[in-house]
Amino acid sequence: MREVVVTGVGALTSAGVGHEALRQRAVGGAPARNEVERTLPAPPGQPATPPVRVAALPPYDPAEHLGKKGIRTLSAESKAFGVAAVHACRHAGLPASWEQDPSVGIAAGTTSGGLEDYAALFAARLARGVRGVNPAQGPQTGLNAPASAVSILTGAAGPNLTVSTGRAASLDALAAAARAIDSGAATTMLAGGVQLLGYAELTARRRAAPGPGPGPEPGCGFETVAGEAAVVLVLEEAAAARARGARPLARLLGAGSAFGPPVTRPGQRAAHAALGEAGLARTTPTAPTAPTVPAYPVPAVDAAFGDCAGATGAVQAALTVLGLHHRTLPDDTALVLTTDSAEHAEHAGPGSCATALVLGTSTSGTPSTGPSHQGGHSA
Repeated sequence: MREVVVTGVGALTSAGVGHEALRQRAVGGAPARNEVERTLPAPPGQPATPPVRVAALPPYDPAEHLGKKGIRTLSAESKAFGVAAVHACRHAGLPASWEQDPSVGIAAGTTSGGLEDYAALFAARLARGVRGVNPAQGPQTGLNAPASAVSILTGAAGPNLTVSTGRAASLDALAAAARAIDSGAATTMLAGGVQLLGYAELTARRRAAPGPGPGPEPGCGFETVAGEAAVVLVLEEAAAARARGARPLARLLGAGSAFGPPVTRPGQRAAHAALGEAGLARTTPTAPTAPTVPAYPVPAVDAAFGDCAGATGAVQAALTVLGLHHRTLPDDTALVLTTDSAEHAEHAGPGSCATALVLGTSTSGTPSTGPSHQGGHSA
């Protein structure tokens, strides 16, 4: 089986641009979430919304990171994911530009990529007629727009997929990327997640949670302040990384996913599957080698970066990789676990997705071949 390693991390979050800004926010101790009050522009003919508090991306110029060519018509998500991908490649010592290389692929996790552009295009058609629609906006209205845009910008012509499984989305994207490398479909994958807050997503969340509820304002549907993030990890086949002299930050040892009602504990089952694939399944309750608590649990990410929805897992994974690399974690293996709802919530819905990764710095364990599935969930 092919060994999968992480060689680079790129990030664009409320903490700033780059992996170091991400890490410094997380190791700063007390929650340091930066929040701004934002009025989200409404599509043509749609009612305005009150201001909402967001742990938003800082102002930045995409052209400084991506160049000016081909970015004018890209969506906000595509630009953010592109910036994260370019910085991840630089961190890994890769060129971030290939001549249509089929050995390099893209995997993205998101819950609302393209939704803002889709709603705006549809509203413009209703309000202004066909001539009021910008045809260049069409390609950015799909869920797969960020992954497709990064493929075009970088020349990564290998496997390209987008996953939307709630908060588990970007971990599922990372697991699928590892599977692509193990199968030989790619030697390098740029994988992670992107989540921005726009009018369409805010409206959808409010309608899904009517009436008083937690969040920055009544009925908004957020468990905490919404967060924006684009995070990309470079996954490589270990032999290819060694051949070019790259030093791995961490190794992906195992992955697992599960789906089901909260009472079935999908998170616990996903973690067990990942640990089993990594060769770290506990044989006794006191076995010391199995990490059973996530290094960076979802509440810690929410506290520092806001609720990043589909990008949450990518933030967790990036922080875990950096923690292993800088030896700020207590062991040489660590668990990353993301679910799309609280497992003990009474009203968490009929089912939830959960995905877990096991990362380590040693070569012990079994390299991941993609997620072990339980309960019918598939990436």
